[in-house]
Amino acid sequence: MLSPTQFDYPARFWAAVQAGDVIRYGTILKDAGTGKIVGHMQESGVAQSLLSMVGSGIPTPLSLGTDAINVGSGLYTAVQVGQLKAMMETLQLLQVATLGVSLVGVGVSVAGFLYMHKRFNSLDGKIDQLMDTVTAGFESQQKAALRMHMSRTKSLVQRARQADALSDPRPEYAEVTSGLAEQAAYFEGEVAFMISAKGRINRELFWQLAQVLMLCNNVRIDCRMRTNELRHALAISESIASEYQNLFDPLTPVSFDTPASDGLATVRVLRDATDAAASKPYLIDYLRTCRIDGGEYIASLEREKEKPLLILKVT
Repeated sequence: MLSPTQFDYPARFWAAVQAGDVIRYGTILKDAGTGKIVGHMQESGVAQSLLSMVGSGIPTPLSLGTDAINVGSGLYTAVQVGQLKAMMETLQLLQVATLGVSLVGVGVSVAGFLYMHKRFNSLDGKIDQLMDTVTAGFESQQKAALRMHMSRTKSLVQRARQADALSDPRPEYAEVTSGLAEQAAYFEGEVAFMISAKGRINRELFWQLAQVLMLCNNVRIDCRMRTNELRHALAISESIASEYQNLFDPLTPVSFDTPASDGLATVRVLRDATDAAASKPYLIDYLRTCRIDGGEYIASLEREKEKPLLILKVT
């Protein structure tokens, strides 16, 4: 059983981060002097419902503030809007320039498969609209293949969401992990093709496909952690970190078919996502060496109903 005392709140680290005594790398907080990891930033279950309020565009503090104001007049409660604003403030104080690392999971992903399913449906609809407007280099056969893979991914995310209702969900989680590995390979290929093609990249379509790729990968890791297959989760996370670095690092603000300022925002988010992926293996390895059950770890985060972000303390 994971003790509640193993978690801390981000507020305790604010002053140290602002003073430069603690440095954030991805989702890791490190002592600036020794380089020792002092904590892992993780989103709780409540964070997933809050992130559902955020659109699928390139997130920035300004756009997220606008989202928070907009939802305030909608179906969300004042408490939810307040929590979202507090989470944004926390991420900015921890020097996370954007919510890039929170696109589909700050830390372990804590999937909250319901959130993942909602996020995928949003991406599915957006990509469907984009396919009708993009013609160059995107022929009917490619569109048909993309639709097939989107449908397959949707089915797998839905299976992950429902697996916990089985008497023994482990075989289902294993099948979902395997299936999503194939889908991630397809979307990675599509993103790589867009990057390697002549001319500037259609930023909007690239962004939606990149998010689907990240979603596939985070659910893969999440499923292996829920079955406490931490060695496999570690191997997957290390592979994903390398893939993101190879895929996204060559991109620059002028790689896209938008003004350089918009390209810069995109690159910053991709850097955040790459750093988050690179720091995830350290978290998983810590859980493994401390013999903390992966499924219990995720369950403990999902049980948190008040604080969107927690810090797993490293002893």
